[in-house]
Formats: sequence, structure tokens, C-alpha cells
Amino acid sequence: MILGITGTIGAGKGTVAMHLKKKGFHHISVSAFLESEALRRGLIPTRVVCREIANEYRAKHSTALVEAVLGEINSVKENIVIESLHSVPEVLYIRNLGGKVLSVDAPLSVRYERIQKRGEEKDAVSFDDFLKEQNKQMASENQDENNLKGAIGVADFHIENAEISEGLFRKIDDILEQLHESV
Repeated sequence: MILGITGTIGAGKGTVAMHLKKKGFHHISVSAFLESEALRRGLIPTRVVCREIANEYRAKHSTALVEAVLGEINSVKENIVIESLHSVPEVLYIRNLGGKVLSVDAPLSVRYERIQKRGEEKDAVSFDDFLKEQNKQMASENQDENNLKGAIGVADFHIENAEISEGLFRKIDDILEQLHESV
């Protein structure tokens, strides 16, 4: 089974992926791939730099980024969770592989608070900068750029994650149960 995760900045996509990892999934992080690529190029892996690199891949063709990330793990063929998908073609690519996609969202203030607590270098931004970056990631008329709104809109399952708690994990487990029943 392949599961893709999409969602807004700080919504809890990584927490969902880590829960799935505990359930036996192999976790693949698009962010880690992009951060490695930024460092390889001698750049500081800020959110803006990573978005620009992601869009360079997508400019080659709309699924080039997700294909490159999945290509890194060619020995793993099942129980894969890939996080995070940022465009409609990426979501559809996972579906074409037989996978399903989960979207994760939370209120803006909760998400900003979460990224501040994470303390990662890419998250050390003001609220205004956070909002600007989110807006750049949310929509684009170019299908080869970030379009979280579109990706979230075509996801198979939607999780509202206002509070990371056992409730979140129950929602994920319920989705897994639904998927196993449909096989």
C-alpha cells in the first residue's frame, strides 16, 4: 500500500507519517529530499529555497519531484508513506500507483505555534513571513508549482488536526481499517 500525505504547513503531516511508520510503513520525506538537494547545491535549506527547488523539478514535468523521491527507495515496494505532496498531479500520480492520499489541516494560529515549537531553522520566521509562504504554497495557476489547495481538494481522506492527541491517531487507524476492508 502506498499512502501520500498532503496538507498545510504545521498541520501535523510529519506526525501522521511517524504514526504510520509505527504501523509498519516506510516513510519517505519530500522535505528531507529537498533539504539534501539544497545542501548539495551549497544553499541554506529554507522553506523558500526548498519550494523553488521543488518547482524546478515540477517544471521538468508535473510528477518529476515525486518520481525522484520515490526513486530513492527502489527496493521498497509496499507499505510506503510519502510526505508531503504539494500539487494535484502529485496526488494523481500516487493514485495511479494504486495509492491513497490523506490531507491534514489545522487552524492557522495552531499551525504557526507548532512550527515555532519545532524549532527547525526553516521554521524560524515571523507570523507575516509564515503567512506569505503559506499563501505561495496554497495556490498557483501553473500545475507545475505548489498548489496545496488543489492537492488537499483531491485527497481521498481529510483529517482536521486542531490538537495532536490520541484522537488524531484514532482517525489514522480508522482510515487504515477502511483501506484494509476495501482491498
